[in-house]
Amino acid sequence: MDAWVYSAFLVGFLGSFHCAGMCGPIALALPLHTTSKKSIVAGRLLYNSGRVITYAFLGLIVGILGHTISLAGFQGPLSVISGILILLVVFLPFLFNRFDGLTRFSNLYSGKIKSAFRTLFGQRSKLTLLSIGLVNGFLPCGFVYLALAAAVAGGTVQGSILYMTLFGLGTIPMMLALSLLGNFGGPGISRFVNKASPIIAITVAIFLIVRGLMISPHTCCH
Repeated sequence: MDAWVYSAFLVGFLGSFHCAGMCGPIALALPLHTTSKKSIVAGRLLYNSGRVITYAFLGLIVGILGHTISLAGFQGPLSVISGILILLVVFLPFLFNRFDGLTRFSNLYSGKIKSAFRTLFGQRSKLTLLSIGLVNGFLPCGFVYLALAAAVAGGTVQGSILYMTLFGLGTIPMMLALSLLGNFGGPGISRFVNKASPIIAITVAIFLIVRGLMISPHTCCH
């Protein structure tokens, strides 16, 4: 197994502290259909399972793209480009803020997601909790984009799915604890994660670049 895939769980775990700011209110407001503690825990696990399923689906999509590029003999350059793009997002965020069309699309996309949430939160069933998790996985999130950039560099469909699945599993401890115990950690944790986020992204980017430079064009498709 490529060492690259082992970073997935860590990225997911560390990213979950950052994503708690966006997904935390959703996790805390999950609808209850019973007051049974076992049912509540089961429901929260269903919600988190839905997120992981969506991340795996996104891994399938980028995996197909990465595999197609890999078959053409460009897995190494793809890994390098993925790392460079991550560095650009970290160091030159103002470049991406200039794309008004992209911002409008993001706002429209987020509006569709929020509309789906409003519909689902009006229902009370275990299937609803799974559905909320599935939709939650499509929310715009910097750490998800970071994981996808790393996943596409795998060059295989299975590898990309595995990467995103491990990423999703890495987010579960924090998100499950948040949904069961309520908001915790305080502003200190948020400040720490905000400072650590660029370091995580840069580390992943450097790893992808080095990995890409080390991949032989004669073995990239295997």
